[in-house]
Amino acid sequence: MRKYGKLLYNWSDGNIEESLIFNDDAQLGDIPYDVAIVGAGVVGSALAYKLSKYKLKILLLDKNYDVGEGTSKGNSAIIHTGFDAPVDTLESELVTKASMEWPELAKKLKIPFEVCGALVVAIDEEQEKQLEKVYAKGLKNGVTDIKILSSEEAKKLEPNITDDVLGGILIPRESIADPFATSIAFSEVSLSNGVDIILGVEITAVENPDEKTKTLVTDCGNRITTKIIVNVGGLGSEKLAKLYNGEQFDTNPRRGQFLIFDKFSRPAINHILLPIPTVTTKGVLVVPTIFGNLIAGPTAEDYSHDNKLVADTTTEQLQLLLEGASKLYPKLKEQPVISIFSGVRSNCSQGSYWIRCNDNHPGILTVAGIRSTGFTSSPSLAQHLIDELHDKIGLNLEVNHEAIDSRSEDKWPGWWKRRYDDEKFVKENPEYGKVVCYCEQITRGDVIQHLDSPLKPRTLDSIKRRTRAQMGRCQGFDCMVNIAEIISDHCEVPLDKISKRGPGSEIAQSLTSNYSDEAKNELN
Repeated sequence: MRKYGKLLYNWSDGNIEESLIFNDDAQLGDIPYDVAIVGAGVVGSALAYKLSKYKLKILLLDKNYDVGEGTSKGNSAIIHTGFDAPVDTLESELVTKASMEWPELAKKLKIPFEVCGALVVAIDEEQEKQLEKVYAKGLKNGVTDIKILSSEEAKKLEPNITDDVLGGILIPRESIADPFATSIAFSEVSLSNGVDIILGVEITAVENPDEKTKTLVTDCGNRITTKIIVNVGGLGSEKLAKLYNGEQFDTNPRRGQFLIFDKFSRPAINHILLPIPTVTTKGVLVVPTIFGNLIAGPTAEDYSHDNKLVADTTTEQLQLLLEGASKLYPKLKEQPVISIFSGVRSNCSQGSYWIRCNDNHPGILTVAGIRSTGFTSSPSLAQHLIDELHDKIGLNLEVNHEAIDSRSEDKWPGWWKRRYDDEKFVKENPEYGKVVCYCEQITRGDVIQHLDSPLKPRTLDSIKRRTRAQMGRCQGFDCMVNIAEIISDHCEVPLDKISKRGPGSEIAQSLTSNYSDEAKNELN
């Protein structure tokens, strides 16, 4: 019989149900884990998903209070073909391989996915000269279905692009997908296959790194034993590597700011619009999202780890971003911006896809420098890491024939397949007929469905990523309190304990917190 994994949160009592609180090492059992994966972003979650198909005891943990909450939540949500990846590199190999895997993977895991294609646009003579080089690079990377277009052909495909277009390249298999649902889907299947998940814990020490069994010490004093450590901590990977004295590598946060446009702008563009890429960046893109918006971005700004403003957005950079995107689609300036955000990628000075097996110690695998293509490559990168764990670290891989690799049909997000479109369904559960987020048409039933889902999300941001409630034109102005009340009522948690992203981000004060003891007694 398939054994279900444990889900635990390092969260104080009163903020979350007692059954979900991680407060004792004994909750994890006496047997050491075979593999502990530190970092529950899209790569760590994908690794847990693929490892869960074997007879192993696996732990996935993260310092955040939801999977995919770090770097993985802020990107362009493009599934790349790898046409412009560095030739003859691990990155190009894995991205190209993953692009072939994605259509079937999305079906199995119920991840919204759409093949929309991309158009590289050359707008001056120098860029036009680069088209042949970009085309040749794509062929070398195994993307053989691309095509060079004349200016007339490009305009026919995209009538609203700039009149300055001199030519282009069509990449028909470039796609878009839901980046939030991806980490969630990977992790939910992992749980179903017996993987334990702990959220809200940060590793502060690694003891006995040379021994067969190592100990991870958490910020709350817990001690977790494991035979193998996989460091996929993203922006935290360098800090963790220093705890076990791994090989030297240097990372820094690279900020990418984005503009989000109203859904009314989406029909103007059919394909992802790409400028001619440079050595350092893919440039400013105009991207139709799986959610029905257009986005423009990203910028590429390097910061140090100690900079507290790295996740902020700036008017100056956003204006430059709009100017750059408007060179591809001039009327973008006329479209209403409903929100802005910044994604922070982990740049590695030693290069992208920096992977070290037995990193100065047996049984430690370090992964760094997984930047903008990590979302795309996550399934193939996960398999590559499993091969490395088996071949170079000695992990025994015995297939678990009871493991599953997919989610059921009812796991499609409600915003993608609307429950209230089925009258019979609403009659059986009237909660799906009660809209609580009018911008995105999300119902009370959608919210409750995800509160009861395997990962038991308990923050406003985690519900937002699953349902899109608070992501519409009003950006939560009209529905945030509604969502907070649903979480409070359904989970029996006081309203003033409901938070945006975990402890310290509570959205309300206790009604009696500012009263004197005498006034509190009168209120009670």
